[in-house]
Amino acid sequence: MLIRNGANDSSRNTSLSITQSELKMATPTISLSLPTTSTSDLSQDKILSTKCSICQDTYTIPKLLPCFHTFCQPCLEKIQESPGKIKCPKCQEEFVLTDGLTGLLSNYAVSNILEANAMEEATQSCTGCKTKENNVVARCVDCANFLCSNCVMAHQFMHCFEGHRVLTMGEFQNNKDDINHKKPIFCSHHKLKTLDFFCWTCNVVICSDCTIVEHPQGMHNIDHLEDIEYKHIEHMNCLIEDSKGKQTDLQNRLKTIEQSTSSVQVQYEKLQNKIKDTHQFYYVAVEERKKEILKELDDIFNSKMVSLSMFGQKLRDNVNKTLEVCDFMEKLLKFSSSTEILLFKHLLTSQFQKIFEFNPVVGLEASELEFVSNYQAIQIGVRNTFGYLQNNSGMQVRSQSVTRSNGVIGSERSCQNGDLLEPNMMTKRFNPADSFNPFVPSLGHCVKWSSISSDIFQNGADSPSIPSDPVFDLPSKLVNSNTFPLKSQMKRQKMIYHCKFGEFGVMEGQFTEPSGVAVNAQSDIIVADTNNHRIQIFDKEGRFKFQFGECGKRDGQLLYPNRVAVVKVSGDIIVTERSPTHQIQIYNQYGQFVRKFGANVLQHPRGVTVDNKGCIIVVECKVMRVLIFDLLGNIHHKFGCSKHLEFPNGVVANDNQEIFISDNRAHCVKVFNYEGTFLWQIGGEGITNYPIGVCISSLGEILVADNHNNFNITIFTQDGQLVSALESKVKHAQCFDVARVEDGSVVLASKDYRLYIYKFLETPGIGL
Repeated sequence: MLIRNGANDSSRNTSLSITQSELKMATPTISLSLPTTSTSDLSQDKILSTKCSICQDTYTIPKLLPCFHTFCQPCLEKIQESPGKIKCPKCQEEFVLTDGLTGLLSNYAVSNILEANAMEEATQSCTGCKTKENNVVARCVDCANFLCSNCVMAHQFMHCFEGHRVLTMGEFQNNKDDINHKKPIFCSHHKLKTLDFFCWTCNVVICSDCTIVEHPQGMHNIDHLEDIEYKHIEHMNCLIEDSKGKQTDLQNRLKTIEQSTSSVQVQYEKLQNKIKDTHQFYYVAVEERKKEILKELDDIFNSKMVSLSMFGQKLRDNVNKTLEVCDFMEKLLKFSSSTEILLFKHLLTSQFQKIFEFNPVVGLEASELEFVSNYQAIQIGVRNTFGYLQNNSGMQVRSQSVTRSNGVIGSERSCQNGDLLEPNMMTKRFNPADSFNPFVPSLGHCVKWSSISSDIFQNGADSPSIPSDPVFDLPSKLVNSNTFPLKSQMKRQKMIYHCKFGEFGVMEGQFTEPSGVAVNAQSDIIVADTNNHRIQIFDKEGRFKFQFGECGKRDGQLLYPNRVAVVKVSGDIIVTERSPTHQIQIYNQYGQFVRKFGANVLQHPRGVTVDNKGCIIVVECKVMRVLIFDLLGNIHHKFGCSKHLEFPNGVVANDNQEIFISDNRAHCVKVFNYEGTFLWQIGGEGITNYPIGVCISSLGEILVADNHNNFNITIFTQDGQLVSALESKVKHAQCFDVARVEDGSVVLASKDYRLYIYKFLETPGIGL
C-alpha cells in the first residue's frame, strides 16, 4: 500500500489505500529514466559507492551537488554555513542555492542501487531512525530511507515528511522489474504531478501543471517526453563518447608532456656541463694570459733593472772620476808651483770638460712602467663572448567548437595546426650591443634549446593566459627597467657596518655637521665638517690623518663647506661652499690652497663630482641647474633641468659624458648628457625612496643609496636594470652623503656626527 501524509488533520488520521495498478494508471512515467537493470548490470552498479563520505554510512536522501559529488542531505545540512550557499567538502567549490538543499537533484543512480540491494538482501536496517532496527516494513520514495513501523508512523503524522510517498517492502518485491524502469518522478513544485513534458525554451523537465502557469503553451516550446527522449539520450551518448575520446587525447598529450619534461631535464644537465666546460676554458685562457702578462712584466722588470744598474754604474764611475780629479787638483794646488800647475792645465781642462758634459736625466727610465686594465670592458667582454641561451620553443592552445554530422554540437579543445606542441620558434637572443642585465642567464656557448613545450601561451578567445615558468623566464621579468617590485616585497640582502668613527665636537676626529664625504685613490676618507669650517682626512679604518681650513673668506680659509670631491689623477680636493659664498675651492692632496672660483655664477651648489677628464660637475638645488667647470674655473657647459628635477642632492658621471643625479623628492636617479638632454630614469618610488646619493662601482654599476626605513643600497646597470639590493641591519638618523671606496665599501655620513663604513661584494646578481 501507499502511505502518504495529507495536508490537513483528517488526512493525517486516515490512511489512503491505493493499489499498485491504480498507481500506475494515475501517474504517467518519466521518459528519461534509466533502462532496465539486468542481473549483470546490477553487479556492475554495485561498484558505485553507497556510503556517504561525510558520515561514512549508507546514503540518506542522496543529494548531488553541481560539482557531481554526492552527500546525504542531513550531512549537508550540518556543514552548511549560510542558508543560500553550500561549499562542497571535497572540491571546496561554493554554490548558490535558489531553493535550499531540497532543491538539489537527487542522485537517482545511488537511490536505485540502494533499492536494488534492498530487494536482494534478506535483511535491511532502518535508515530513518537512530535505532537501526532490522524490522524494515516500508521504503520512502522521496527521502530514499528504509523505514521501520515507527518511521512509517512518523511519515504519516509529522509535517516535515508532508508529501512523502511510502511503499511497503511487499510492493517493492512485487514491482522488482519496474524498480529502475519507467520510474515516476514527481515535480518539485507540484508534488502530485509527474514530470511528463520538456520545455525547450527553458531547457527543463516540467509537469502538466507547469505548462499552465510557469511554462504556458504558445509562449514556450513544449514537447512530451516520450516523443523526444531518444534525442536527449542520443545527445548524452554522443557527449559521453566525445568526452572519452577527449580523455584519450589528453592522456596521449600528457605522455608527450612527460616525455618533454624528461627531455628538458636531459638538456638542462647537458647545458650545465657545457657551461662548466666554457667556464673552465675561460679560466684556463685567463690563467695563460696572466702568465703571459707576468712573464712580460718580468722581462720588462729585468730589462729595466739591468738598464738602471748600468746607468747607476756609470754615475758611480763618473762620481769616482770626479773625486779623483778634484783630489789630484787640490793636492797639486797645495804642493806645486805655478809653472808646475800650468803644465797640467790642458789635461785637467779636458777632464773637467768630460765631467761637465755628462748630464743624465735621472728617473725617466723607471717612470713609464704601468699596467693598464679596464674592469668594465672586461666585464662586458665576458658577458658578450661567454655565450648566451637561445630558447626556440613555444606552445599554443586554442578552443573551438566542433559541429558533428549528426547535428549534435560539442566543445573540443584543439591546437593550432592540430598539434599541441607546435613550436613557435621564438628566439630569445642576447644582444651584445644592449646593456646587460646580470640576472639574464646568458652563460653558454652558442646554446640552443630544442623545440619543446613552453609555459608561454597565447591568449585566444577562450584560452587562459598561463604565466611563464619562473625558472626559465626570469629574464623577461627583470629586463624591463620600468617595472620594479615594491620595496616591501623586495628581498634585500642584509649588510652591517664594519667600522664607524666620529663624535660631536670641535677637536680632531669630531664633527658638528659632516655634510659631505669623498674618497681618494689611496682610500683616504675626506669629510666636509661644515659648521667647523674645515676638511678632515681619515684613513680607510677611520684613523685621523690631518685637517685643513679655518673660518674665513681669505685664501686657505673655508666658510660652511658642504660637499667634497676628488680629482682621481692628482688627488686634488674640490670643496663647494654654501651660503653666503656659493663658490668652489681647490686644495691639493696635502691641504694646500690652489684656487677658488664660481662665486659669481653659483647660487645653491648641492652635489659635486669630478669626471675622468678632470671636469668639475656641480648640480644646484632650488634653481635646478648643472654647471661643468674645468680645473681652472672656466665654464664648459651649463644647463637648467627644472622640468626633470625636484630636489637633487647627489651627482656622478661616467666615461661616456653621462651625468647621474639623485633626486630626493622624485625617488629616483635622472640621467643627462653634457648638453643637458634628459636621457632616462633609474629606480622609482617603491624601490629607491628618498635617495641621498649616487655612486658608480668599479664594475660600472650605479649604486643608489637611501635611508628610507633602513639604510639601503640598490644597484642598477647604467641603463637602469635592477641588479641587486641591500639593506642595513641597523637604522640610522638622517644621512647626509655617501661615497664609494675602491675595496667595495660605502662610506655613510650621518647626522649623529659619525661616519659608517659598509662593505658589500660588487658582484652582479646579489640580493634578489
